[in-house]
Amino acid sequence: MASKIAIGYFPCILWITVFNLFVIKKLLFKRKVKVFFLLFLTYWTSFYFFINWFFPLVGFGNFKTLQILSLLINGMFFYFIHVVITKKIMDADKDIMNFKSELSFLKQQLNPHFLLNAMNNLYGEALAEPDKVPDRILNLSDMLRYQIEASKKDYVLLEEEIAFITKYIEYYTFRNERLAVKQNIEGLHDEIEIPPLFFLPLVENAVKFSAETAEPSINLDLKVKCRSVIFTLKNNCLDSESRLSSTGIGIENLKRRLEVYGLKHTLSCKKEKNMFTVKLCIWHLPTAVL
Repeated sequence: MASKIAIGYFPCILWITVFNLFVIKKLLFKRKVKVFFLLFLTYWTSFYFFINWFFPLVGFGNFKTLQILSLLINGMFFYFIHVVITKKIMDADKDIMNFKSELSFLKQQLNPHFLLNAMNNLYGEALAEPDKVPDRILNLSDMLRYQIEASKKDYVLLEEEIAFITKYIEYYTFRNERLAVKQNIEGLHDEIEIPPLFFLPLVENAVKFSAETAEPSINLDLKVKCRSVIFTLKNNCLDSESRLSSTGIGIENLKRRLEVYGLKHTLSCKKEKNMFTVKLCIWHLPTAVL
């Protein structure tokens, strides 16, 4: 009896497979709807007459409409499920590849942007105090090395980012002795990880715009609590309405990277008279696996 069922239903399974692969996939999924429905009617009408002839031939009895209809529906249903799941996986892989490509491009933008600012300052220092240039080049080399290595990673330790930002501020403090910097760092951050160079565009802008004032000052406040980071940066600036709209490629780069990483965050900028404040909050950061 089992062999008779197998012989009887094999053409049904074969017919459904051919329909799924060569009619649904080739026509319906490519939106050739009219041709699909025409072939659909022709195909299954032919199948109906074939089964009415084939079943009695193999001794399987008369055509059992409900059983065959159930087989057809189940066959096509599971094929649709397979196609939908496969498409979702392929789309997800494509999105990941696109995000990785865009993230790589955004990281690459930071290196020339940072280097351009650093070299401009180094040129000015070479004219004013040439004897200090060798030490400044070594400092710059250390920062560039970190940038290059960090750009290859998706996440770095938060303490490494803090150390880099501290070096960056020291570099410009040495260049501009008038620059007053206050730093306050609270909370345990040994195992917290963060995407590389997230703070750099904010600090770059703070240094740049405070340097335009008679008494440049920067106030950096970083609080870490339960895998969350609150980074607040205040700097004095000239009383100009264009300040909010002149944050440059660095801030736009940061905004897009936050979106690409999919991190829960807020980023706000506020100007009050001669003081500019930017606040970046990031929640649910990963921790390093030790």
